[in-house]
Amino acid sequence: MNNLIKKIFILATAIVIAPSTFAETKVQKPLELKAEKNVANMSMVIKDNFIKAKYASAEKKYLQGNVKAAHDDYADIIARMAHDDYVLLAYGIKLAEYGFFDLSEELIKKLDNNIYTENYIKDIKLFYYPSGMVNSKDSLYLADAYASITYNNLAIETTSELLNSTQASESDYKNYLIALGYYKSNNLPLALKYINNAIVENNVNVNYKILKTKILADSKKSKQALKILEEIKKNEFITVDFQNKIRAIEEYVLYKIAKEEALKDYHLSYYYHLQNKSLLATKVLQSAILQSKEHAPLIFGLLARIYYENDEPLKAQEFAQRAFKENNRNYLSTLTLADISFDERKYEDALGYYKIAHKSNKKASSPAVGIAKSYLALDKQKKSQKIYEKMLDKYGYDEILLINSLKVFPQRSDDYLPKIASVDLTNNEIWLGLANRAIKEKNYKMAETYLNNSYYIDENNFKYYYYLSLVLKAKGNTEGANQSLVKCSRLNADYASIVNPE
Repeated sequence: MNNLIKKIFILATAIVIAPSTFAETKVQKPLELKAEKNVANMSMVIKDNFIKAKYASAEKKYLQGNVKAAHDDYADIIARMAHDDYVLLAYGIKLAEYGFFDLSEELIKKLDNNIYTENYIKDIKLFYYPSGMVNSKDSLYLADAYASITYNNLAIETTSELLNSTQASESDYKNYLIALGYYKSNNLPLALKYINNAIVENNVNVNYKILKTKILADSKKSKQALKILEEIKKNEFITVDFQNKIRAIEEYVLYKIAKEEALKDYHLSYYYHLQNKSLLATKVLQSAILQSKEHAPLIFGLLARIYYENDEPLKAQEFAQRAFKENNRNYLSTLTLADISFDERKYEDALGYYKIAHKSNKKASSPAVGIAKSYLALDKQKKSQKIYEKMLDKYGYDEILLINSLKVFPQRSDDYLPKIASVDLTNNEIWLGLANRAIKEKNYKMAETYLNNSYYIDENNFKYYYYLSLVLKAKGNTEGANQSLVKCSRLNADYASIVNPE
């Protein structure tokens, strides 16, 4: 889950934010920039670097198997950290993944009950939580077992220890860990037995069902694996992070059950891509190209999409065109050609490609959003608005849809910006947009909160320092405001000159 802290999620299409939503708040008088000293005293809006460093240290200890020390460090972090929904959620998810349910629950209890938190709390508990909480001692014992199995190559030894111990015997999570241990040891029949035990005790936990799906897929029980996969997909995960987890497991199962090597490589590459291992994905795809001409459009289409999402438009266009030439209904190639055309302001071409992509995959929202934004770019406001209205009724929490619809409905930004943040905590532009609106409303306390989140995601974002300068100036800290503008200028001189012209 480092993607929540390091922002490794990449949007599937290029995003255009409404100018009115993120229009910069103008400084009444140009500030005279002084020589930078220590880049201001930003303690009021910057996360305590001690907390970040200690978190990194705790994670290292955990991964190395020093689980008790890691637990103590995490507990100390929780005691020290200021109230902040973003960081509490980011850490809460990570601790749930590691099996520190006592600490995760402690963090979740500190959260405010608001739009930013409710979606993530629901998804965390649905995905990770056991049916009942165990005491801190048992939680530590089980977390240690998870670390040993997952990160320290001790699956056989740990599974044996779990089987022979009566500790935490009432926890369905213990059965899950025994199943995981057997799975990692390639003892699939016993892995299936114990994961079934865990699911009997807790038939809600999605992580348990994911492990069962993997066990069935690895056991060549394809129909059963697909049946459990369909059951998993019925869960309505709202947040982007957890949606990606479900998509990844779908590609993993398809990889395991595929008969042809080229298809296996295709699905394995897609699985890697969804886990932000794009370099590995492209290597597997390059190998797959040599194996099959029949599946070349699929392979070229996925390669195009990966290159596009990694800001390599020339390579993306090359492979997308190759895929489209062989199969003009290939979804990923047509979507990529549409996005590239839109980026190049070839809106008629983009519209045509988006329409083809929509016909190829009517369940996906990206092509319909593309059609709507293309109509808008072609000055067909009413057509665009009609599509957005229809889609917003159907996909109310779709991140890309919400962001793009602000072009047509800028007046809804007060509702939509928090909604977007509630499904993707790591979308830095949204936190900056919220900070901008709070500054316009002279609500500097909320602006500081939003800027805290932005800084934690990317401490080198130039917009962050510009908005910070406005907050500091409003609070009478002119020197700090000047220093922040200097930092903004050093990161992006063009931006600084536009928002603060001499």
